[in-house]
Amino acid sequence: MPIKYRLIKVGFKPILFFVILGSAQLGAQINTETYRQENLKKGIHFSAGGDIGYVEGNSSIFQNGSTGWLDYIQDWGYIFAVTNYQIKMKDKKLFLNKGFSHLRVVKSGKEPRSIELFLQQEFNEFIQLESRSLAGLGLRINWNPKQSQATETSKVLVFSGFGLMVEREIIDSGPDGNLGDPVHGDKIILLRSTNYLVLNWNPTPAIKILTTTYYQPDVKRWVDYRILNRVTLKIDLTKRLSATLNFNMRYDSEPPGTIKHLDIDINNGFSYNFK
Repeated sequence: MPIKYRLIKVGFKPILFFVILGSAQLGAQINTETYRQENLKKGIHFSAGGDIGYVEGNSSIFQNGSTGWLDYIQDWGYIFAVTNYQIKMKDKKLFLNKGFSHLRVVKSGKEPRSIELFLQQEFNEFIQLESRSLAGLGLRINWNPKQSQATETSKVLVFSGFGLMVEREIIDSGPDGNLGDPVHGDKIILLRSTNYLVLNWNPTPAIKILTTTYYQPDVKRWVDYRILNRVTLKIDLTKRLSATLNFNMRYDSEPPGTIKHLDIDINNGFSYNFK
């Protein structure tokens, strides 16, 4: 049961923060492949983590985040749920407030395919998103021979997914009412295609590199699309303690109002596996 912490040095004692899983609450689809775990044993698996940091000086900065995820594995398939919340403040002014939840049911089919049904909810004040709700159905393909996953740690494992989802958004249009979606306004219902590619590489038993990329266009207007990418580097320091480095990129071809097309986020942390 891995518990994740992140340390932030602030000129005095670092702070450790632990947050347990909240209720399952999640742009187009959040990059949840990062939280999916392969080759788990039958039963329930639960993980949770969080970070907290505070800097005081010329400016005061506070940030806090928490994540929890759960896997329920059975012979017929599995259920996967993840929830995340992040908040950041500078000089007591809120400049980041976002959260998501995602629930996915995966029905094992004829190898290497499986069917996925998913639901999610998200809000993100940083990009003027009051609410995004979606429901979707897709196909996941495991491109790896079954025996290679257990015997060849240096092999790159490849997974892909294809599907459709109904997406409903409510956007904060601002006091002048002109900051909504440039095409649809402040209330949007779309049918999007959701497609992803996952590459999982273990160059050594102690190092894991995972990259996931989503491409999600509006099926009626292909010029309206989002690309999400996340790269995670995990290094095992001991049998249970690991260091992590995450790179996140989000591109929206038609962002609301004055929001920029591209967002990039880099963070690092530690995880401890109790199981």
